[in-house]
Amino acid sequence: MLRSGFLFMLCLTCLIFQTDASPIREFKAEKILLITLRETGLITVGNDRVGSDELARYIQERLFKSYMGTGLMHHKIKLVKTDPHIPDLVTDAVINEIKEGQKRALTELCLQKHRKLYENLSSKQQEKLKKQFPVLFQTSY
Repeated sequence: MLRSGFLFMLCLTCLIFQTDASPIREFKAEKILLITLRETGLITVGNDRVGSDELARYIQERLFKSYMGTGLMHHKIKLVKTDPHIPDLVTDAVINEIKEGQKRALTELCLQKHRKLYENLSSKQQEKLKKQFPVLFQTSY
């Protein structure tokens, strides 16, 4: 019992104190919205099945709900294909839905925060949003 407690504390200390540049680092896990495209055409986001025609709305809601709950959003979106033989036409359609979801979430965020559309914000406000919410401007998945 004492030995396992000692090992636990040793492991915990190793996680906190690292030998590189700084002795204590702040640990922030990157929050990734994982979209999986299966060879059958099934799209899953986390544990949820999402139809291709509902993906844009789902992404919009997921990103915006995350913002409303914590003031933060996912850091990025990652698209994973389970089979390399999935046709490019299918992949392109999913990517277009992701982009549409990002656009909708950006519109909803701007209206909530600034009561203006993104295009009507000052360049300073636009840059601040790009820095604060890079997932909304991500172009590679």
